[in-house]
Amino acid sequence: MPPDDRLNGLPPIIPDGPIRALILGSFPSVQSLEHQQYYAHPQNWFWRVLQHCGIVGDALAPYDDRVRQVQSHQIAIWDLYQQVRREGSGDDKIRDAVPNPIGELLESKSPFPILLNGRRLREFRRAFPNLEADPIPLPSTSPRPLHWNTELSRSAALTEWRNALSQGLDTVGE
Repeated sequence: MPPDDRLNGLPPIIPDGPIRALILGSFPSVQSLEHQQYYAHPQNWFWRVLQHCGIVGDALAPYDDRVRQVQSHQIAIWDLYQQVRREGSGDDKIRDAVPNPIGELLESKSPFPILLNGRRLREFRRAFPNLEADPIPLPSTSPRPLHWNTELSRSAALTEWRNALSQGLDTVGE
């Protein structure tokens, strides 16, 4: 691939003031890049998970409204990678990834939990070998994993997300 074919990720969503949790994905999908919105694919469960956890009121509300609601809960959203080479949207197709400066964010704010959307612990450790952080791996909100296909597995995935968000937030709704 020629050197100028790298895809650039999205800027982070950072709240004013302290960060109470950072949700860290891998890299935006093709649709998310086209719309310049995190988790823009309608089959991605991300915004529905945040609605279930009381972070956003309506998963289908305008994107800017959802972002403001996330920020009001002092939650940040970002990705592991700033730039990648990739065909399609699959994380398994990511090549030549350049990490985002997560360490700088951690140094500039009070300690907060890092929630890995997609259990990407190995990738996190590889991208940030010197970072002293203990991220919480969570089920991917991508529609590809089977845990969104049955009520029982969906319920277990939602419970994991709710418990992890509750660790960093005391205002998570019922």
